[in-house]
Amino acid sequence: MKQKKDIIETTQIIEEILKPYSKAVLETVNELRDFFKEEFPSLIEKGYPVWKGIGYSDSKSGYLCAIFPLDAEVKLGFEYGIILKDKDKVLNGEGKQVRYLNIALGTDINRKQIKDFVKQSLALPILKKDKLAMIDLVRKA
Repeated sequence: MKQKKDIIETTQIIEEILKPYSKAVLETVNELRDFFKEEFPSLIEKGYPVWKGIGYSDSKSGYLCAIFPLDAEVKLGFEYGIILKDKDKVLNGEGKQVRYLNIALGTDINRKQIKDFVKQSLALPILKKDKLAMIDLVRKA
């Protein structure tokens, strides 16, 4: 019974997060949500009202990434993006660890690219301290 209640609550939170956005933003967000459901059905989707985002986590690896709708684009933020291999240099951000893939409205999402980043995120060490150690190595390089 608790699981059904959690699903209903998550759905309501996500609906509230998405309420103020245009049709174009919603189309991109829904395409990304469908992508996650199809490609990574075991990931847990959760609404984060304070961040105004829709997050995805894994039962073992924890929080991986989130969709952030904005008025003019949609960002897909990767929690440990600084340590992901980004051969095309598409991840943006100056913070200590999070990196964003900016998705212009009305454009096709690069499913292959996103799938690669999610798989890399899932392959990172499980313990946060190990991920932070990897970040320290990247910063020192």
